[in-house]
Amino acid sequence: MAENRLYMAVGEEATRGVAESTTVGFVPLLSPSIPKMEFDDQKVKEFRGEESIKGDSAVRRMSRKWSGSVETPLFTESGGTSGMVGTLLKHFFGSVTSTENGATGQFHHTYYPVSDPFSAANLGTKALTLNLNINEGAVMKNWPFVGGRVSSLSFDQEAGSQLKLSAELFGQYRDAVTAEIGSAQFAAENLRCDYNNLSLYTGTITRTGTAPDYTDFSFGSATRIKPDKVSVKIENGMEDTLRLSGVDYPDMTRMGQYKVSVEFTIDWEDPASGFSSVDDFSAWMGNASETNLFLHWDTGTQAGSGDNHSLYIDIPRASRLGGEPDYSLDKDPMITVKYEGLLDTATTGYLVGLMLKNTASAV
Repeated sequence: MAENRLYMAVGEEATRGVAESTTVGFVPLLSPSIPKMEFDDQKVKEFRGEESIKGDSAVRRMSRKWSGSVETPLFTESGGTSGMVGTLLKHFFGSVTSTENGATGQFHHTYYPVSDPFSAANLGTKALTLNLNINEGAVMKNWPFVGGRVSSLSFDQEAGSQLKLSAELFGQYRDAVTAEIGSAQFAAENLRCDYNNLSLYTGTITRTGTAPDYTDFSFGSATRIKPDKVSVKIENGMEDTLRLSGVDYPDMTRMGQYKVSVEFTIDWEDPASGFSSVDDFSAWMGNASETNLFLHWDTGTQAGSGDNHSLYIDIPRASRLGGEPDYSLDKDPMITVKYEGLLDTATTGYLVGLMLKNTASAV
């Protein structure tokens, strides 16, 4: 029987393209997640005195790059270097503000889009290494995919399931294969974000601290939404560029526009209290409409001596895109509602904000 072993360790490169395979965080994978190598292999089309009609006689490799998707159950920390989950988020947004609650000991890592992720004050020259440890027959080896960038994040939550994080990445090349990293360790199960940890809100959100670097959120008078499933996708429009810079891989990343979209499926009803999908639909039918949305996963496991390991997603303005009631003869009507985020210049200063609470002092 063939062996079938694979695990991933993420490292942060001090300089893009220089693999980091020592200080790493281990994240479990929901799929093999082997990045796809893309080569530009060009046939040589030159007259060299040969009988060209008989066929091409040479191929040259002109460029290389990779792309892939990492699908992982979301834990508030990684194994090994605990802050590496937060590092992955940082490389999407370009920046992070980390603070410690001196009274209770947990750390807050606050993220929001920045216009220049690669300035010296933000990521600078940093990038990610995806260390894919994979068996080559009976022997494990490390394949370091270097120069990684994160172009999108998707958070997908269904009832009865764990929260799935899908990160789309691209990068420069697979570096030299080395010996297995080994000693793989993963986050404790009580740090996993699950469906029964999630609260979805609209309405009044209380934000603690100075915008946009908030240190806490509360929802005492917000309205709870209870859908069957919800997904949030955030994109930054990043693209890698191959330039005339003396290398055969992309060495410049250019930004696009940040976007956030939300979709959830819920009962078609107008309850006496709480979220009314009928009212939401009617408002959209009458005119362009918007609301706000807030997602909070609380693992119930303490970080420090006070608050718990948690994930927060704050969408202060969400424009209704569509979604009409779905009627059927054999089941209750449902509606799948779609929103797209708008920049909130008046209050938070961001399109979307994330916060991770854990025990990692740095990400």
